[in-house]
Amino acid sequence: MTREAYWLGVAGGVLIVAVVLEMVRRRYLRGRYALVWLLLGAGSALLALFPNLLGRAATALGVTVPLNLLLFLGMLVMLIMIMQLSSEAGRLSERTRVLAEEIALLKAASGQQRPTDPSDSRSASASATEPAKIP
Repeated sequence: MTREAYWLGVAGGVLIVAVVLEMVRRRYLRGRYALVWLLLGAGSALLALFPNLLGRAATALGVTVPLNLLLFLGMLVMLIMIMQLSSEAGRLSERTRVLAEEIALLKAASGQQRPTDPSDSRSASASATEPAKIP
């Protein structure tokens, strides 16, 4: 490995860690997701600092080409993150549906529900005499 490639790998790992810490500080990234990204950044910096670690791990696991092990582990991490984000999206979708139903019930209970029938004489006369209300 050339000296430039060595330092490029170390700088990439340190940059990932710095960006994740800044995103957590600004509250753009939640803690549980930040932990995964911090581990990935630290792992990439560690592999750049000690390039023989990947070769030793590949040999210990019986993988012929060390890069194949790295790509396989990256794929597993991405699949885990996709499953986590999919479950989070499903949970938020359900929460949004429940909140929309609660808002509709509250509006109906307080009498703020707009009439949906355009032939309703009250809504036709009210719109001609009253200024439009912005909800």
